[in-house]
Amino acid sequence: MAAKASSVPAIEDWSGVASFEPSLYFKPQDQEELEGFLQLIAQGLFKDKRIRVPGGLHSCARILESDAILDTSAMPLELEFSDNDTKVTVSSNWKLHDFLLELSKRNKSLEATGGTDAQTLAGLLTTNTAPASSKYAIFDLLEWVEYVTYDANDYVVVKRVTKGQPEFSSVVCSLGALGIITKMQFSLIDEPFFKTTQEIVPLNDVLDDVDATSKLYDFWRIDWLPDMDVGLLWTATEIPSSMADPNGDYLPDQAVNVLQFVFNFWEEFSGGASGPLLGPFEKFVYGLMASIYVTQDAAGPLRNMIPVDRRVPLRVAMAELSFAPNDLPNVRNLCKAYFKAHGWPNLPIEIGLTKTDGYHMSPWNWPGLDYVVKFNFMYLTDVCTTQEERDGIDEHLQGLWKHLTDAQVQFKAHWGKINAMDHDFVHQNYPGCEQFKQLTHPLFMNPYLDDRLHP
Repeated sequence: MAAKASSVPAIEDWSGVASFEPSLYFKPQDQEELEGFLQLIAQGLFKDKRIRVPGGLHSCARILESDAILDTSAMPLELEFSDNDTKVTVSSNWKLHDFLLELSKRNKSLEATGGTDAQTLAGLLTTNTAPASSKYAIFDLLEWVEYVTYDANDYVVVKRVTKGQPEFSSVVCSLGALGIITKMQFSLIDEPFFKTTQEIVPLNDVLDDVDATSKLYDFWRIDWLPDMDVGLLWTATEIPSSMADPNGDYLPDQAVNVLQFVFNFWEEFSGGASGPLLGPFEKFVYGLMASIYVTQDAAGPLRNMIPVDRRVPLRVAMAELSFAPNDLPNVRNLCKAYFKAHGWPNLPIEIGLTKTDGYHMSPWNWPGLDYVVKFNFMYLTDVCTTQEERDGIDEHLQGLWKHLTDAQVQFKAHWGKINAMDHDFVHQNYPGCEQFKQLTHPLFMNPYLDDRLHP
């Protein structure tokens, strides 16, 4: 085995909120090394070690923490197309942005995109990242998944689970608890192109009838500006390829550039960080931005149409919750009441729709609904320079969680983002949990998952 379990680095998530130091760090160069390492773990060479695989380190929850980290980034990037380019088999360590770019060279694509540039396919799959659409999902075209795990006798085996098999409902949003995902196969479509628009609009114009809004656009979301009744609406509507630049004529994301300037300005002239909550100065600037923002229209391919995928992202901690559409007016009012009493996040709140699915541990698994409403509560962490300020993000979100729970609003939470899920919450809101647990293996669990999945 050429790779070594050495040079243990400190691990920090994308937001800078979650960090830990594993005692064992292994970076295999190929599948053989990966399987050999797992066999040594099962044989007890590294005693009491449980394995987690970082994706793009986008998670800001403790789900990524472990005493043993297996880093697949040095393994070969594999990509194999079928003869007619209708399917592709891909190694799971590809980053989504790079993968979509390779597909575009053959004028092919998935149906949707989401997340950020740095996230790997395995990372997206294990927490089931979802796009801002009631019509499309990233994994609708997923045909099968291969992962390395253990059999009943703790021998290393490679399993392939195909769409239609009962286990498929556990492989998507597997939480890293089934094994090490190594490959997957997708069906492909011809690369789609979209006209995108960003504009400031009243929230009610978009959210009073989300079904009607979704009939107008293929993808959309609105960023609720803190303590205001307006938001920055982003929409994407499919157009013929002849009407778009092959690489897109998207401009830099004006809103994000303004925000970055504002927070840098505040740091320079205030003499200290502003912390995770909205202050008077930021509120003033949001109002100014809303009054001068110029509507932006652009066109291009799906692979880079989302603003967050066209820039180095700000460091942001997030909590992402899904709600039934009928609860949207109540949730908005509850949020306003809580934020009025306890302060608003320093970044806008993303609101959009997500297509439901049937995966056991998915936050978008809502039987009887075609889509759910998704709230993404965001906090810029670049301006949180003390531990007290970073802890304040979790405290603020814990309070919001309790506020919604006390109001008896049902919701589910994204596993890879900040949440207050406990054992009771998981078993009440994820009815497929018992089937899922039968496929997990103790060596791929960690205390975070144990506490929530097992008694």
